[in-house]
Amino acid sequence: MPISNEEWNDGRTRETLEAQILAFLRQNPKPFNFNDIIYGLGYGIEIKDFGSFVSGVARVWLFQNAIERLVREGKITARIIKQSIGEETYYKAV
Repeated sequence: MPISNEEWNDGRTRETLEAQILAFLRQNPKPFNFNDIIYGLGYGIEIKDFGSFVSGVARVWLFQNAIERLVREGKITARIIKQSIGEETYYKAV
């Protein structure tokens, strides 16, 4: 399917993963953990076979890098919250 000249000039056809994460966190002002963000954006990690395992690992890696980049840029904050079974990091838009 062809793309518009505007998409061609912009260099991408879709919103970046970082932009999707930031928009989700801004629309939902309470803190979310990593899994909540993934599922909140409609991406599931369901392991049925080796192929889905590999794609799930890749998806987690992509999300983790995107979230870490947003934290470094100061667009979201991260806080480790102690829970009864350990610690978990939660994220919130600035």
